[in-house]
Amino acid sequence: MDCFDNFIKDLTALISFKSVKNVGEDGTPFGVENKKALHYFLDLAKSFGFETKNYDDYAGEVIFGEGEEIGLIGHLDVVPEGEGWNTPPYELTKVDGIYYGRGVSDDKGLTLMNLYALKALKDSGIKPNKKFRFIVGCNEESGWGDIAYLNTLKDFSFPEKGFSPDGDFPLTYAEKGITHVTFKLPKLKNFYGLEGGTVINAVCGRASAYAKPEGINEKLIYKHGLNLVEGNKIVSVGKSCHGSQPEKGINALNSLFAYFLEMGEDVQNFYDYVINDKSGLRQIKNEQGSLTLSPDLLWEDENNVYVKCDTRIPAPVTFDKIKHYIDSFGVSYDSVERHPPFMIDKNDEFVQTLLNAYKEITGEKDAKPKYETGSTYARVFKKGCSFGACGIDGYSAGAHEANEKMPEDIMKKVYNIYEKAIFLLAK
Repeated sequence: MDCFDNFIKDLTALISFKSVKNVGEDGTPFGVENKKALHYFLDLAKSFGFETKNYDDYAGEVIFGEGEEIGLIGHLDVVPEGEGWNTPPYELTKVDGIYYGRGVSDDKGLTLMNLYALKALKDSGIKPNKKFRFIVGCNEESGWGDIAYLNTLKDFSFPEKGFSPDGDFPLTYAEKGITHVTFKLPKLKNFYGLEGGTVINAVCGRASAYAKPEGINEKLIYKHGLNLVEGNKIVSVGKSCHGSQPEKGINALNSLFAYFLEMGEDVQNFYDYVINDKSGLRQIKNEQGSLTLSPDLLWEDENNVYVKCDTRIPAPVTFDKIKHYIDSFGVSYDSVERHPPFMIDKNDEFVQTLLNAYKEITGEKDAKPKYETGSTYARVFKKGCSFGACGIDGYSAGAHEANEKMPEDIMKKVYNIYEKAIFLLAK
């Protein structure tokens, strides 16, 4: 990347916006910082000479070329920073050749790379026989309200095919379905003020509850690795990670509910089935991997305790096909399907063009499409792929975790893949 210093300058600015969802703040759809990030991105694109559109601060679009439409779609919102950072989460910080910051990979860094790759195509003088439509959203991490809004506009439609610079390399042809399942438990006898987690798509890294005198047993607190603070606050600390791969984290609810159970609370079924998988629900698997059920959010009201779970279901299995497992738990619940399973033909020409770009830059001649455990904007396209950057040279971003990162050498290599892909698609 010849203009790497400029890229870093612009990425520094984007990282500085704490673009966590804050619906309705000062009349904005998703918060002032989301609006600032979107305006910065669109102003930058305009300075590069691109046509831009702002869809009422829900999303934006960058347009270049004429002909058959090719879609790109990224996002500028991020999950909350959580705990455990070694650097300021909203300052792009370089340590030992590695850049740290919330959104450096998911998804500000990769979205910005593709803007720079489109600029490289434009600056080359090549007249593409394709029309690139680069859509940039502001609510991917927590609701997809931006996509819902775009779908209400009479003069807007998504291209038939496109990719999202998100997820894994080489590329993904399928994504698991996502259903949110909220379990409702009776109020606990000896505990109150229960809370845990930050967002539904991140493993609960911290959970807590206040204990009445009858709820304090220091021996059991120690046994379950919990902490007693402020005299009667019991805290469980785990390790957060992306909710699509809960096995990579440590869920703080596990130890907390184990303690509740030993203290005589009515959580036996929840503990057996949701935490310990007594029904074998998580054993459902196919070439897209295993079904996951991750209890990520904990709260209570005057009458009940609630635990909201992020459930990822490998295509073509649907929630209706596995619902009988959850019915057998003996725990009251509600469910909302966020995204159905999604899959396209691995051999489609568009898929193979992206794959060839990856192979040419990396030299991995045997690279093959794979599935995505998470859900990306790629599914807004009829033929959609998520395309990078985790997996290249063993790189893992730590998305949704503390210390999200990208080494400089990986950053440059990933950019080269995107530039190659856009030049190939332009033919």
